[in-house]
Amino acid sequence: MFVRILGFTAAALLYPLLASSGSDAAPQKEKPHIVMVLVDDWGWNNVGYHRPNNPEVQTPNIDNLVKEGIELNRHYVYHYCSPSRASLQSGRLPVHVGYTDDLNEAVNPKDPVKGFAGIPRNMTGMAEKMRKGGYRTHATGKWDAGMATWDHTPMGRGYETWLGYYHHANDYWTQKVTRSHQPGCGELVDLWNTTGPARHLNGTAYEEEIFTKNTLDVIARHNPKEPLFLFHAFHQIHAPLEIPPEWLRRFKFLPHEAQRKYAAMVHYMDTSMGKIVDALKEKGMWDNTLMVVSSDNGGPVSYNDKFGGGGANNLPLRGGKFSDWEGGVRVNAFVTGGAVPKSKRGTVLNDFIHLCDWYATFASIAGVDAFDERAHAANLAPVDGIDHSALLIGDAKPGSGARNEIHHSVAALTVGKWKLITGGRMDNQSRPMGGPQVPFSGWRPGYGKAAKENNADIVNCAKGCLMDIESDPNEHEEVSVKNPQVLQRMMARLFKLNKGVMFRDVGSVDKRACTRWNGFYGPFIDVPDLGNASLPTPESIAESVLV
Repeated sequence: MFVRILGFTAAALLYPLLASSGSDAAPQKEKPHIVMVLVDDWGWNNVGYHRPNNPEVQTPNIDNLVKEGIELNRHYVYHYCSPSRASLQSGRLPVHVGYTDDLNEAVNPKDPVKGFAGIPRNMTGMAEKMRKGGYRTHATGKWDAGMATWDHTPMGRGYETWLGYYHHANDYWTQKVTRSHQPGCGELVDLWNTTGPARHLNGTAYEEEIFTKNTLDVIARHNPKEPLFLFHAFHQIHAPLEIPPEWLRRFKFLPHEAQRKYAAMVHYMDTSMGKIVDALKEKGMWDNTLMVVSSDNGGPVSYNDKFGGGGANNLPLRGGKFSDWEGGVRVNAFVTGGAVPKSKRGTVLNDFIHLCDWYATFASIAGVDAFDERAHAANLAPVDGIDHSALLIGDAKPGSGARNEIHHSVAALTVGKWKLITGGRMDNQSRPMGGPQVPFSGWRPGYGKAAKENNADIVNCAKGCLMDIESDPNEHEEVSVKNPQVLQRMMARLFKLNKGVMFRDVGSVDKRACTRWNGFYGPFIDVPDLGNASLPTPESIAESVLV
């Protein structure tokens, strides 16, 4: 039996060396490989299956994958990245795991469980559940779900290996985090490889190239006889808008620089996804793979010279990143792969699915209970996720999904066809940095004049805006006056749900975060002796899983 010491589990570090000896549940051949792909800041209208035959959108690999799988037409997330990522890895709605933009470098010594950014320490990570089900677990790319302690890292949450970065964003070429994206310690390098800073990779290539290669290497090393759980989290298409120059050429016809760069980055992301699928096919794994693809929030529809961003298009949905309009919380998503039944391929599913639901869904596929005993013992919120495995790869029919309600945020709620927003000046939250509204990212159908008119279309929802998203999915009409009883009922329900919201105080920046890794970001509290030769390295892990 392993004991938890120094804030981490010895088994979490030693698992790669023990997995082959049967220390965890024995792998079962019938369990599908699972690849979870999370795209960053992906606009609803920046994909070919939503916007076909448009030269601005070139996503041939994704379009084919959707044709071979199930389009998730009502897939919801939080309206920006950090809470969405914590939600995915913990199985909780963002309001129950952390919905504020907290500094990764902050610490509140008075609260050893919740006094940090990211997922509270005593919540069990999704990959930990998958390990119990016999899966090998590997991750690549953006984390943004906590960093202060070893428990907060991907390794502390159950991943055997991880190459990626901890913060909201970093530079694609230098991997430095600018103060505009994380003001805690300033421009340190944010690039980590399982047991320490990835110094040997820093500055060697475009970051997505580094990440794609890592995921391809994981697939190449993997023994197909064991079920694989692979999490690939793109940096794209998050700011800063940076792309190798050769990728911009085919989009030179677009009028705005941010629009050109965003379109090129979408195309690059699509190409990388195609490489990952090709690798799975070449390895003979694709026919037994379930791939899930989602954005972490709606696309950003503003541009600011200081912060960058912008370039996305969420039409015909209203709003974008940072707002609770559909354009901020309803995102591109689909499942695909050989594990999807032939009868369900090429279909569109309109059942509600939230990002937190993948925790319970994957746990069910792995044959383990989604119940979180450790969190229960610490009096933390239970898992909110709903198991949709029967709906996606089983016999359940469309329309039979169990999710009817989504508590989007402290200001927004959907129940069935009704959606309530209670935030003030909600349209402004689509451009919180004060940047100009660019012509290609309006909230209404059409461009030019139609987009510019949105500046006069700011709605104050402080008293409650009610929409019927079944008959009006693009939220053109506010209907509270016509449905006062519905408004009252929805307001009461939101008020009740908000009593269960998790509040926390993460304290202030701890100087150890700025100095622990000599110019790099990384965990700085309860960190194991990563230099100990008895602990696994990425190289030893690779050797242990070779076919």
